[in-house]
Amino acid sequence: MQKTTLTMTLSVLALAACSPQAPVPAASVPAADAPAAPAMADMTMPAEPQAATGPITSTGKIVAIDAASGTLTLDHQAIPEVKWDAMSMAFTATDPSMLKDLKVGDMVVFDLVSAAEPSKIGRIAKQ
Repeated sequence: MQKTTLTMTLSVLALAACSPQAPVPAASVPAADAPAAPAMADMTMPAEPQAATGPITSTGKIVAIDAASGTLTLDHQAIPEVKWDAMSMAFTATDPSMLKDLKVGDMVVFDLVSAAEPSKIGRIAKQ
């Protein structure tokens, strides 16, 4: 049974290899007088958008605070620099002592450390 299957497979492959190839459409063959396409090295590529490198400021409302771990949850506005919609999420304070005078319900302005570290807050103050 295996020999028959192998023989049939080889026969099909041999026939496929001997079949005439489909012609190349004329549109894909450049005309002799057509200008050559620029090499990839000569092409100008669009620059990647720069990520915000410094502090990124936003506002929000404190939903929860864990002073012992230096974290807080904010219901914050949209932050376009990191492509975030408005949402509630947890952040870590770079210095937990900055949370000592804050309480749940406070409206705050805060700085994310950078786009590379968007879950870290480097500054926070009541509004």
